[in-house]
Amino acid sequence: MSDVSPEVLSKLTELIKATGGVGAPHDSGLTWLQFLKSITEFLNAIAWPAAAVLCVLLFRRQVIDFLGNVESVKVLGVEISRKIDKQIEQSAKEAQTKSEAELSSGPSKAELERAMTVKDLAANASSGVVLAKAESLAAEYESVRASMLPGNDRTRAMEVVVSKMRTIGQAFFPLRHEFAGSASPGKRLMVITSLQVFFDFEMLDWLAQRVGSEKPFLQYQALVAILLGIQQKNAKAYIAALDAAVSTVNQVRDKFGSDTSRTGTLEEIEKSLSDLKRATQKKT
Repeated sequence: MSDVSPEVLSKLTELIKATGGVGAPHDSGLTWLQFLKSITEFLNAIAWPAAAVLCVLLFRRQVIDFLGNVESVKVLGVEISRKIDKQIEQSAKEAQTKSEAELSSGPSKAELERAMTVKDLAANASSGVVLAKAESLAAEYESVRASMLPGNDRTRAMEVVVSKMRTIGQAFFPLRHEFAGSASPGKRLMVITSLQVFFDFEMLDWLAQRVGSEKPFLQYQALVAILLGIQQKNAKAYIAALDAAVSTVNQVRDKFGSDTSRTGTLEEIEKSLSDLKRATQKKT
């Protein structure tokens, strides 16, 4: 062992006398300011990791309590993650038994209920739990799209992923802006499905832009989200924004070709908006 300098010995002696050989100034009459000053002076006289070891010895009780709390948080996070997975699995099973029309019609009542359940669960966990689920589902969508041939089977498989996404949609909602500008189509789909279960009128223009720039599947999901936005109870306060969004979508209407799903949904959007305007005019 290398020689200990007189300065270190002096500071250590002063610190031990000040603390009475314990981890805090309980009985010595020393104030916390003096106690911390003594520690600071001593740490300035020695090098790490010796200083770290001393801190652990002095504050071992606090360190043990802290590590215990960290472990509790970790266990709670794992338990919450498991419960969220269970809700996601239930949505997947439900989606696998639905007809094609039911799959493409927007969130089911059960999906919305599970979305609320997940939101409540996630309130007791860090945002990292929901973020990890969202990233996993985004990757799952991209994998399904890349690994399967175009057709009904692939569309159905992607709809099942959408059902899973809706299940965490409420909990994910605060993260929507983080994913909205992503280069990942799966992450953008995660935002769209989140808006299908908890609408944000400030993202109407973003949704309308998706109809013109995304692949057909995401275009359709964006149209569904816009339609659900028109059906919100407070939609009458956003008629101007809805008008602008529908106008943007109409500019790319020709791209739908013979796809009746997108064309039919846009027609339903126009009818619902027209009905909303008439209802608002009657009240005024």
